[in-house]
Parts: sequence; structure tokens; C-alpha cells
Amino acid sequence: MDVFQELLPKVQFNSLDWQIINIQMINLFVPTSALPLGSPAAESAESSPERWLPTVFSLWSFNLRSSGYDAYFLNLVTCLAVEQKGQLKFTNEQIRIAFASGLHFFNLPVTRGAVPLPRNLSSGLTDTSYFYRLPPNSSLPLSEERALTFARFIVYTMNDESPGGTMELFEQLVQMIEPFYHPSNNGSWTSILSRFLRNLSRELLERVTAEADDSCRVPVDMRLTRRMRRRFVLSLRTLAMLLLFSKSEDSISMSHSTLKHLAEVEPDLIFEPLLETLYTAIESVTETHRMISAMRALAKLATTLSNFSLYPEGAQHVAPLLLLTLPGIDVNDPTKTWFALSFVRNLCLNGVVLEELPVIGDMPAPRTSSKASMVSETAEDPSVDSLPEPDMDQIEWMTRASTAQFETWLDQYLRRIFVLVDNLSSSLETSDTSSSSGDSGIHAIVAQATEVVLHQCSERYYPMVSRLITEFVTNTSSLSAVESMSKVVFAFASAMPEVALQALLPLCCERIAEDIENGVGRAPSLSKRTRSHSETTLIWFASVLSVLTEQQRSEHLMPYKDQLLKTVNLILDHCMSRQVYATGGRILLNITTSLTYMYTKRGHSVPDDVWNDPEFRENHFRHWGQLPKIDDPDFELQWHLPSQEGVDFTLELLRNIIVPRIADLNKFMDSAPSKQESAKSQDNVYLNKHFVLLRFGVRSLGCLIPPPGAPIAADKLADAISEGHDASSMPTRYRIDGQVVAGYVFTDPNSDQFKEVAGIRNQIGAVLSRALAYMAENYEDDVENIKALIRLTHDYMCHYGTDRSTCAAQRRHWNSGLDSFTFDNSVCRMPRYFASKRVMYIQSARLLHNTRFMSANELTSDITLKLSKLCLSLYSEVRNHAISMLESVLSIYPEAKYPLIPGFLAELDEKEDSDPEKMIGALHVLDSQPLRRAILRDWNYFPQLVLALCRAQHEDKPVVKKLIMNIAVSQVVHISAPLSVQTSSETLQELVRTLGASLVPSLDDSEFEATVALGRAKCVESYEFAQTENAKLVGSLVNILRDAGTTWRFAAIAGYYVDYISSASSSPEPRLMGTLAENLTSDLVLFRESSAINLTQQLGNIKHLSKLAFPDIIAASTRSDVELKGKGAQAFSELPYPELCERALADGDDSEAALTPFLDNPATGWFAWPLVAKVIAAPKQGGALAFDKIDPDCQPAYEAVREVLFSEGKWDRIAKLFSQESSRSPEDDNFGVARAALYTQVFALYDFALLEQAWPAIERLALDIERTGAQRAGSEMIAGVLRGSKYWSRESLDKMWALLIPLLSTVFSKLRPDTLRFWQTGLRFAFARRDPRRFLPLVRLIIYGNPFDPQSEAPFAEAAKIELLLLLINSWDWRIVSAIAASKPRLSDALAHPYKQVRDAAGILMYTLYSAEYSVSYTGVELAIDDLARYGATGRDFSHWEGSQRTQKSIEEMASRVNEWKADHIPSNEGTSNYSRGSKTLLTFFLAGFSYSSKRLAIEHIPSILPMFSVLQEQNDDEEVARLAKAVMQFFSQILYTAQMSEGVTSKVLALLEESSNSWHVITKTLPLLCTLTFSNRFTLSREVRMRIVDTTALFLEHDQIEVRHSASKSLASLVKCASSKVLADINSKFSAKISTRLPRVRYGKPPKDPVAYNRLVLTRHAGVLGLSCLVLAFPYNIPDWLPEVLVLLAGCIDDPNPIQSTVQHTFAEFRRTHMDTWHEDRKRFTSSQLELLTDMLVSPCYYA
Repeated sequence: MDVFQELLPKVQFNSLDWQIINIQMINLFVPTSALPLGSPAAESAESSPERWLPTVFSLWSFNLRSSGYDAYFLNLVTCLAVEQKGQLKFTNEQIRIAFASGLHFFNLPVTRGAVPLPRNLSSGLTDTSYFYRLPPNSSLPLSEERALTFARFIVYTMNDESPGGTMELFEQLVQMIEPFYHPSNNGSWTSILSRFLRNLSRELLERVTAEADDSCRVPVDMRLTRRMRRRFVLSLRTLAMLLLFSKSEDSISMSHSTLKHLAEVEPDLIFEPLLETLYTAIESVTETHRMISAMRALAKLATTLSNFSLYPEGAQHVAPLLLLTLPGIDVNDPTKTWFALSFVRNLCLNGVVLEELPVIGDMPAPRTSSKASMVSETAEDPSVDSLPEPDMDQIEWMTRASTAQFETWLDQYLRRIFVLVDNLSSSLETSDTSSSSGDSGIHAIVAQATEVVLHQCSERYYPMVSRLITEFVTNTSSLSAVESMSKVVFAFASAMPEVALQALLPLCCERIAEDIENGVGRAPSLSKRTRSHSETTLIWFASVLSVLTEQQRSEHLMPYKDQLLKTVNLILDHCMSRQVYATGGRILLNITTSLTYMYTKRGHSVPDDVWNDPEFRENHFRHWGQLPKIDDPDFELQWHLPSQEGVDFTLELLRNIIVPRIADLNKFMDSAPSKQESAKSQDNVYLNKHFVLLRFGVRSLGCLIPPPGAPIAADKLADAISEGHDASSMPTRYRIDGQVVAGYVFTDPNSDQFKEVAGIRNQIGAVLSRALAYMAENYEDDVENIKALIRLTHDYMCHYGTDRSTCAAQRRHWNSGLDSFTFDNSVCRMPRYFASKRVMYIQSARLLHNTRFMSANELTSDITLKLSKLCLSLYSEVRNHAISMLESVLSIYPEAKYPLIPGFLAELDEKEDSDPEKMIGALHVLDSQPLRRAILRDWNYFPQLVLALCRAQHEDKPVVKKLIMNIAVSQVVHISAPLSVQTSSETLQELVRTLGASLVPSLDDSEFEATVALGRAKCVESYEFAQTENAKLVGSLVNILRDAGTTWRFAAIAGYYVDYISSASSSPEPRLMGTLAENLTSDLVLFRESSAINLTQQLGNIKHLSKLAFPDIIAASTRSDVELKGKGAQAFSELPYPELCERALADGDDSEAALTPFLDNPATGWFAWPLVAKVIAAPKQGGALAFDKIDPDCQPAYEAVREVLFSEGKWDRIAKLFSQESSRSPEDDNFGVARAALYTQVFALYDFALLEQAWPAIERLALDIERTGAQRAGSEMIAGVLRGSKYWSRESLDKMWALLIPLLSTVFSKLRPDTLRFWQTGLRFAFARRDPRRFLPLVRLIIYGNPFDPQSEAPFAEAAKIELLLLLINSWDWRIVSAIAASKPRLSDALAHPYKQVRDAAGILMYTLYSAEYSVSYTGVELAIDDLARYGATGRDFSHWEGSQRTQKSIEEMASRVNEWKADHIPSNEGTSNYSRGSKTLLTFFLAGFSYSSKRLAIEHIPSILPMFSVLQEQNDDEEVARLAKAVMQFFSQILYTAQMSEGVTSKVLALLEESSNSWHVITKTLPLLCTLTFSNRFTLSREVRMRIVDTTALFLEHDQIEVRHSASKSLASLVKCASSKVLADINSKFSAKISTRLPRVRYGKPPKDPVAYNRLVLTRHAGVLGLSCLVLAFPYNIPDWLPEVLVLLAGCIDDPNPIQSTVQHTFAEFRRTHMDTWHEDRKRFTSSQLELLTDMLVSPCYYA
């Protein structure tokens, strides 16, 4: 209850500004979780949701039919439904309100307005949430969130099948929204409807899964029964099947997810109709979109379909569907290919084994035993009541028989893959060049699908697979197929390593040797793209060999040791083509990593012992879909561990290949010329070859030895942080104390092998360091080789088995395809394929983790320094490459960045040899993540960077200036202020002691205190240092701002930094404050605006610190808390609170009402009064200043600003500059809130003395009526004065009002349309969160100074008076209404005012005034909750209010006067009569209710005036009247009424229709509104009222006017869409009876014998045809059981005269149009005789027949 005590007093629903924040707070803080059973709180009735839930629904009723607000309340009750675990049961009334609100979330065209609100109404309302520090009105839940909330509410309140409960209402909802799911009915509602459907199915699956768990706390009687589940699934199935072939890709995806979720719950209800549809769609060759959607659905549902334990019947469809989807693997259709391969992949991942099973005997006969069911003779749908009993004998036989197709499918699959691979576009580039994103996706899915297919195929198919792949590799050598071919070969080698190596490795080695011996690849070339045709075959087979050796186990690879060694040496010794020797290096890398790395074997879907079990292989289909548990002992993953033989071979390769290259490179650098001019192309290729091979050599060393370095001790880490070494760059997941075991081959540093490997790595590092210097000096323009050297540097510094990019890629890709599987959070199950990939990612993460603890040595520091110099290269390509690699290096060696910072900063200084390219490189490095984060957090470097940026104005290159500006802008938003060290409370200290004792039991109290003291001392030292540097930096920035030579751009940068740095300072710096005050009159707009904002913050800081330092000053001592003790406002005032302002205006400023403490919060007391109210004492007599004492630390800054603001001419200069006209259009020159806030602060601090100083300038601006800028600036200053006078003394206030009132009186009398908005916004700024009694003289001026004169001929002047009154109401609402009403404004006299501007303003003001009278004002929260509970489960209905007696009388008088004028209205006057003008004002009055947040008055009074508005729709002589009336009627019909209101409103509309005096025009316009009203309030109207609506609408089918009959027909069709089966049957029989009497024959040209009777019979028969036509058109996308007979009856009327014949023809035309796509299925619902009859009606006649 404490939450309600805090929040309910803040509720205020009269104002738009206060609704959102209040609802958000209630939604966030009201407790919804179920309390433990048996706990005292759970047993307490006071904390029970049943007690306060009526309060929630009462608050909800304040603003129904607003999707944003409804969403918050629905979310609250949904959280209750979910988290109460069945302990709370909602009543039917509560559920109906939730459904009625949820219906409006879907943005359906039936429930939303098509008539725009008149533009003039929006001018009366202003979003002032900015003034109130509230979120904007647009911060409402998204449609996705609303759909999820409504879906969860439905699922978790579905506890029984009682009438009127959730289940029944949900089925009604499905019936209502079903037409909007059809593909032809696409619109803005489609997205949210599809998400709603997906959310429903997902929540259902989650609830079913949770309730099946043994630990479920939901009572048994509150759980879903099997029948309820099936009933719910059937309803959702209807919608999902409609959405299956939608026009929107997103909607199709939602339908597939829905079907998958539902199939997990009740598979038999989903798959039986779905498979029939999918088979038909896939076999179709003319409807591509249906085929792709079907493929996509199969891919999504493959895992569920093939789950034998869940849906045994699905197993027999696996093989046929695989064959059926083979044509989907089409190189010309990537989308179809993707889904076809996804289907294959998901089946295999789900455990489908591709092996033929023997079939025993003939197919068993179908079982004749009855199903276990609950079917009764009266069951509406047998699918709901019958429980499936699969015939397992027949299913198993058919499944076994279907596996005979696997071999054929596998052969065709591989052949299609080869065609696909051969035609896919690919690039034979190195790893830094990728192909297009579309083809990359196809490459990935081809690789994954083929890999799992080959893993899951039987050994008997191995020879066929080997033959096909070998033939493809041998006969193809296309460069475009290299990448895709590599994926296929890798899958082959991974699944069948021995077979693959035996078939392909000797072949590749032989072909490679043959090509090299013929001279292929020997020509020097560094080209990546242009290669000779002769190299094609060499590169092809080298690439195949590279893939074959990747992740091959030692026992498989070592038999080919000699061939591999020979081939690698052959490539690397003789080939000088970059592509060839790079591929050779890749072969070397793959061999060494395969032999020395730890990795998992991606085996079958089950462990090898299970796979090899004969019982499993003979019945493998029974295991499909049984994903193993990760923690199950049988879940084994086989690891490859390095063998001694493999390690020896690796060392041999390193000795023979890498070590000699190191010596060769050293020799080359010793002997090569030192000048770039002498460099030759073969030298470039030579260098590149060695850099590439050394890079592969470094990567080959990855897992041989661990990274050097020891774990960082905790104390050293703390010291490093305090000294500026930023360890925070290390990601949290890596912050473990030291290195972990990661499967390195050699771990003993004293072993010979360890030393040998470490020596090789050190040799590479030494030659690398030398090469960096050598290339920078001699080959600076050799971009390609320098880039290769940079990549080598990166791998040497960062790669120990993995690097950051590799690990990140594994993290992104390990779960590709995992979304097709459904997982239970309580049981960790996943396919072994994904488990293997995840384990490999974890292994990679462990390797990467260990690199984080490498300690820098002299060599690595030297390499890092040389790499950093390349970041300043003159070549952008080199520079960008080096910066990227340096970023990775610094993430491994975080301490290495600090020595680099001074060098980069030095490049920004002005000097003779400054180079803009070097500045660009330095700026990019300083803006890189490692350095940016380090500099921002280290006050040793941050001031240096800031000053370097601000002083770098010597370079004029635009790109440099742009970089500097971008860096400054990105930094200022991330600046963190130095944090002071605060003294912890005793409670916190005790908590820390307890935590420390639990973590380190051996730590005694003295050691603990010493550790804390040491840490505190370091923090204090760091803070003091940061504060000192901050002060120095602010001083330097101020000097830059004061320097006349500083350009505007860099002065702006300095200003940005000052804004953020100075605001973080505890005490403002005097020179800074003086500079800011002086810059208020700078010639640069940017400076003025920046200074205004910063000065506002600093002055606010001075005020805050002064209040803390001197609690006795007026500004701090007048605030107090008053305990109300359940008395409400009577605790501090004898008068009712809304009357205080009225009495204060009447009795004067010295009256008791005026001196009653101020209550600034406008929401307090509107709904309920709090226990304690915050009030501020009225100003006292005397001249004491509000801030007569200033904090001593702030006094110098205070005086510095005072000196500037009180200087001669300062305010004249401010007025001149701030009143300059905007360079934009006049409409964009708006009131400046930031400037008004500045004035507020300065006048609050310096009191009336400053106003005296500024008054001449203010007065001059305000009286300058002709200049828009002057009016804006004047309104800003006066608004600041009014708001800043909050704590002024009585004497200062009297002086202020003496100056302001005469001035404002003059200004208000001369307002113009373009300046009124400035004064409106300014006054609202001043009035926000202020008691109206603070501004009594101004309020008196607005209300009484120049009252509204309806006889005046100055329309804008009178409209402005009304606008100012409206401003008072919008600012103070219920607290000012009584005062305005007491002045008796003559608003009703403006009812027929000749000027539209005045009428509209008067109408809006009257509605706002009358509705603002409403307030609940409970004297206490407890009383409010108890009182609201008395009204029932849904609480008190606040949705409508008849108004006070004065309001009721006024509305009645307005309607009465309009009716009186109607008698005198002459249509020929064309809108100039009092009747037309009064009607417009009355309509505007009610339309204001739909644009304003409070619709209470409109909802209550429109029904009684409905006849008048219905007539006004036909006001043909005045289009505006008709338009306004139509808008009112439409808004009225779309309102969501409560159950109490809806029936009364409906009765009024029905009475209007049934009134005989109505013209047929009124009826035709009212019938559609009745349909909208019924649809919008479907869940709040009773069954009896809905039947009365249907009956009344049906009566108009026999109206004499044919337009009425057609309108009634359309309306009835809309109504019967939502009708029950019983109602449909009654309508069917009723209208069938009307056409049972046939028309007598009438000869052509002869009249009937009895024309009256004949015409009556035609009318009756036409009514019957129209009624039956409604039934047909109401169901455009399905065929109910009764529909064929209805069509037959209609066909019998085709020969009747018009209009019967035309109605029948139209009905059949519509039926044919809507059922054309599904006629092949729909025709099955008709008998042969019915089809024969309908064929003549549906098929168009042929001319040649």
C-alpha cells in the first residue's frame, strides 16, 4: 500500500501533461508478484490485489480508447495475471475491459477515425511536458509491445471455459479480426496483427511447458486442460493459415513461427491441414510466392515435423518432402535455395538419418478401434474433443518404406549442389576481400547443409558420395567456384575424413606437382585479381588441398606426411605468384593447426557408440527429434588431442620452411639497396612472399606454447589504475585472475621443445622489428608490402591460437540456424552439431583470454612504437590499416598505449614541418576506442588532448577541422566528472564487512580496516589530482575563449568542453563565470546560446550550494511539509482548495486565502490527498533578499557575474542581440526555453535590483509591437522574471507587479497573430508547477482587466482574450476554474458570433472550462481504495461526467438556442444564419472533447443531442457544418464505452434510427456509425443489445428507399461477421423464409394484377435476398457448412426483376472474386448438384459458346 500512498496523490487526468508520467509510475512500481504462500503478507487482505485492483480499473476508465494509456494499464494487469501464478482470478467484467481495450491496439480501419480533426482545435492545446520535466507525449509503448501485452493477458487469464470468460471472448475476437488476416486485406494493421498472433502462440507454448513441469506452482484447477489447449490452437490455426501466403515477408515469418509454436502444443491439429496446403503450394509451378512461402514454412517446422515422439506421422513425410523440395535448390532463385537448404539442414540437425530401412511384410491394415475421445453428439467441433491415437504399426511401416528414397535424393542433392557451386559468383581473393552479402549467405548455408547431410548419411552411401565429389573436383576448375567448392570439400572431409583424403589428397598433390614442373606460378606477381589462365588449375587443386588438411586428425593426416611435405616445399620454393604461395602458406597453416590444436570432431547427431548400435540403425526414425541433454553423461564430444608424431612433423615443417625464411629476410635487408629508386618488382614480390609466409608461420605457432607473461596480481592492478594505467579496457568476461588451461602442446618453459618454439617466435619478432624500420625508411611507397607487414605485426602481437576477430566471428556464427529449434530453459538440449561449435567458441575464448595477460617486453614495445609511426603514414590505405591493427594490439597490451599518447598529441601542435596527413592519422588514433577511453578517464592526458584540439587551428584543411570537431563532440558527451569520496553510512560499512568476511574468511577486522583505508586514501588522492587538473583546464579554456585570435570554430570547441567540464565542478570558477556572462553579448550566435545554457547550469549550482550552506535564507527556509492526516486541504486551509484562488482574487493580496501556503504541484489533491504535502510559505513583508547569503566558495563567481550583468548597457546589448530575427522562416522563430531559463536563474539570484537594471530594455522590447523578434525576446525575459521571483520578498514582488501589470496590459491589448504564441508559451513557462496565487495581479489582469466583449468588431483581440483564459486553465486546471467562472465571462454570447476565430476559441474554452471543474479529491489514499472497491471489481466509472449544475445548464442552453435558431434558418443564406454559426460552435465544443484528454462531458452529453447532430450531417447549404457533424458522429461511434455507458449510448442510436421522422439520408449515415459503435464496443455490449442492433438493422432491409436497403445490407454484413452460430442460423432461416414465396408471373409489358401486393412481395423478397447476401459476403474467405444451401437459394432468384437480380449477380461476383485463389479446396464443400448449379453462376458466359 506504500506504493499507492506515494503514487495516487500524483494522479491528475485532466491534463495531457500529467497522464503519461503517472501511468508509467503506476505501471512500474505497483507490486504484481505473488507472495509466498503462508507468509504474513500473503495472508493480509490489505496487500491483496483483489483490494486495489478496482482502483487500477477505475484509473483506467479515465481515458479509455487511447492505445498508449490502455497499453500501460493492460501491461499492469497482465503482469498480475502472469506473476500471480494462478492465485488471482479476474472477473468477467475485468476481462471484458481488457479485451475491449486490446481490440483498439490493432489499428483496424473499423475502429480508427477517417475524418481528420479540424486544424483549429489543435491550437488550443500545447504539449508543455518540457516545462514540467516530464517525458514527451510520444513516449508510448510501441505496437509490438502492445501486441505482446495483450497476447500474454489472453493466455494467462484463460483458466476455464465458463461463459463470458477469456476463452469465449477470445473466440469472438478471432471471429472479428479474421478478415483482416487474409492476404488480400493488407494494410497498416497487418504487422501488429501478425505479431499478436506470434505472441499468442509463443505465450501458449511457454505456459504449457511451464505447467508440465513438476515445480509448477499454479494450482491444478487453474491450469490449461487438454480441451482448452486444442480449442485455443484451432482458433489460432485459422488465422495462421490465412497469413501463410501474405504479401508481407514479415507477416509470413510470423505465421511460420506461430504454426511452429502451435505444432509443439498440438501437432495433429496443425500438420494435417498444413501439409496438404504445403504439398499443393510446392507442386505449383505458376505461383512462385506460394512455393517460396511453403519452402520457408517447411524450413521453420522441419524440427517439429521430424520429431517422432511428438508427431509420429511426420516421419513418413520426411523423404517425400526432401524429394519435393529438391527443385528449390535453384541457382536462379537464391531465396528459394536458402529455404530449401535450410529445410535439409534442420532435418539432419534434428537427427534424421539418411539410411534406407528394410520393410517387413505388407502395409498393416488401418486400425478399427475407436479413438479415445470426449466427443459428444452435440460437440461443435470434433477436433476439439477428440484426442488423437496414432496407428503406430501403419506409421512405422510407411516410414520404413519412405526411406528407400534417401539414396536417390542424396544423389540428386549433390548434383544440384555441384551445379549451384559451379554457378555461384565468388572471388578468388585473400581473406580481406569478401564476396557479396547475398552469395556469402548462400555459401554458408550450402556448407552447413552439406556438412550435416554427409554426417547423417549411411556408410553404404560413402562410395557414391566419394565418386560424385571426386568427379566434380577433377572435372571442374572454375575460379568462380573456388570458395563454394571449398565449403563442399570441407564438409566431405569433415564427415568422411579417411574416404576424402584417400580420394582427393593424392590427386591434388599430383596435379600441383605437374603444373609447377610445367612452370605454372613461377612468374613474379603481386596481383590479387589478374592471373594467367595457366594458374587456374594450380590454384584450384591447391585450394582443394588446403581445405582437405583443415581440422584433420593426426591419425588421418600423418599417412600422407611425405606427400604433404613435398607439395608444400614445391609450392613455396618455386612459385612467385602471390595467389599461389599464399595458398601454399594456407596449406602449411592448416596442416600445423590440424596437428597441434585442440578441436572437437563434428560427428553424427548421436554418439558413435549409439550410431554403431544395430538396434539404433534398424529403428533410427524412432530417435528423430530426441535432442540430447548437454549435461547427460552420454552426451560426448570427441576431442582431437595433438599426437607426438603430429607435433614432431609440425616442428619439422617450421624448421624447414619458416626458420630459413627468417634468415633469408635478414640477409635481404643486409644486402638490399638503401634507396627506394633501386627497388625492383622481383624484390617487392620477394619481400611480400616472406612477409606472407612468416605470418602463416606465426599463426602456426599458435597453440604450441602459451602466451608469455604472468597473471596480474590484484595489488599491482590497483596500483596501475591509480597511476593512470587503464585496465578497464579489458572486457569484463576476461577479468579472471590469470591464464587458464587451454590445451597448449608445450607448457614446461624448461623443455627443449618449448625453448625451440619460443626461439622461433622471438626470431620472427626480431626480424619483424627490423623490417618495420627498414620498410618505413626504404619502401615507404610500397603500400601492398607494408600492409602485409602490418598484418604480420598484428598476428605476431595478438595471435596465440586465436585473435579477437576470429573469436568474435565464432561467437556470431556458432548458433546460425539454432532459431529453428525450440528449447526448454530448464533442460539444456541442443543438437550435437551446435554443441560442438559452441565448445569450439569457448575454446577460442579461453585462448583469447590468455592473451590478455601477456606482459609487454622491450621487443613488443619497440614493435608497437614502430607500428604507431605507420599510423602517421602519408598514404591513407597504410594509415587506416595500421590504425586498425594498432587498436587490436593495444587491446592486448593496454599499458602500451600511454607512451604513445604524447607523440600523437605532438602531431597536433603548430610547427614548421606540420603535415596535415600526419595530423589526420594522429586524430584517428586518438579517437580510436583504446586511446579515447584511456584519455577520457585519465586526467594526466585528458587536459592535454583538450588543449591540443582547441589550439590546432593552424591547419586549414577541411578534413582536419571536421575530424577535430567530431572528436570534440563525441568526447563532450562522455566526459565523466571527478567523483568525490563520500563517507559511507554505518549500514553500508557493515554490509561491506559482512561481504568481505564471506569472500575472504581469513581477513580479520584490522586488516579489513587497513585495506579500506588504503583504498580510500588512493581515491582521495586521485580525486584531488583530478580536481586540480580540472581547475587548470578550465582556466586554460577560458584563456582560449578570451583570446581575440581564436577562430569561432575552435572557440566553439572550447565552449563545448567548458559547458561539460565546468558543470562538473563543485564551485564555479570566477573567470569562467565572468566570461560566460560577457559572451551573452557575443556577435556569434553559437557563443550566445552555449553561454546561456552553461551560465544557467552554473547559476543553478550556486543556488543549490547556497541553500545547503545557509538553510536559514528565505529561498531555503520557506519550504515545509504539512501532515494532512486524512483531512485533505482542510489541514492548511478552511476553504475548499479549488476556491482558494477565487477567494484570493476577491479578497485581495493580503487576505487569508492569498497568504495560505502555496502548493506548487498541480496534481496534488486532484485524485487523492497525500499524508504529507510539500508547501511553500507565502512571501513575508520586508525587503530581505531571497539569497542574501551566498556560499563562500561561490561568492567570487557570484560577484563576477553580478559585475557583468549590472554593467552599463549590458541589458541593452542583450535585448538587441537576443531579439534579432531568426534566419529561418517566421514560423520557426519559437519561444526560447533555454533563454527563459537563464533569465529565471539570474533574476532569482539577483532579485529586484537586477530587474531595475534590465527594465528599460525589457520595456522597450515588450512595447515594440511591430517586431516579432522583440516580442519573442520580451516574452522570454518577462517569463524569466515571473518564474525567477519564486522566493522574492513581498516588497520586491510589489515593485515587480507595479512595473509589469501596466506593461502587460498594454501588450495584451495589442497582440498580433504572429506574437500571441510567444506570450502564451512564456506564461505557461512561468506558470508551470507554480501555485496560481503567486500571480494574483497577473491573473486578475487576464480575467478582469479587459474582459471578453462578444459585441466587439475586433475578432482577433477578442479571440486573444479567450486564448489567455484558456492558457490559465491549461496551466492550472481545476485550481483556477472557480476563479474564471466567478468572473462570468460571456462565452455563451459568442455562440453565434459572426467571426469563426472567436467562435472556435469560445467553443474550446467552454469545453475546457467545464471539464476542468472535475476533480475526485479523496481526502486520503486508504479512503479512495476502499471507496472504489465498493463499486465492484471494475471500480468506479470515471469515463463520463455530466458536469456541475452550471455546466449542465449551459450545455442545455446552447442546444436549446441552436434549436430555436433552426426554426428561423433559411438555407439560401448559405451559412450566415445564427443557426449555422451556433451549430458550428456547438460542434466545435464537443470536438474539443475528442482532442482534449478528458472526454467525460462529450461522452455524457452527445447521446442526448444525437438527433440534432444527425440532422446537421445533411446541412447542404454549409459544408463546414456537415463536415464537423460527421466528425463528431464518427468520433462518437469510435469511443470505447464502459459496460455501464455502452448500452445507454446504443439505445440512443437505435432510438434515433427508429424515429419515423428521420429522412432516409439520416438513416444511411447513421447505420455505418452503428456498426462502428458495435464493433468498437463488442466486448462491453451485452448479448441482448447486440441482438437488438442486428434486428433493427435487418428491419431496414425492407425500407422503401433502396439506398437505405443497400446501406442496411452492408451494415448487417459487418454485424453478422461477429455473430454466433445460433444467430447465423436464425438469420438464415428468417431470410430464407422471405424468399420462399415466389413472385407471380408478369407478362412483359403488362402490369401485375395487384401492383401493391406485387411491389410488397418484391420488397420482401429483395429483403430476403439482401439478408442472405449478407451471410455470403460476411465470410469472404471460408465456406461455412450452411453457405452452399444459401448460394443455391440465391441462385433461384436470378430470374427475379431488379433490384433482386442485380443483388444476386453482385453477390455471386463477389463470391467468385474472394474465393478464386482457394476454389480448388473450397469446391470440396459442395455436392455435385450444387457445383453444377453454381458453375453457371460463377463462370462468365463465352461469346463463342
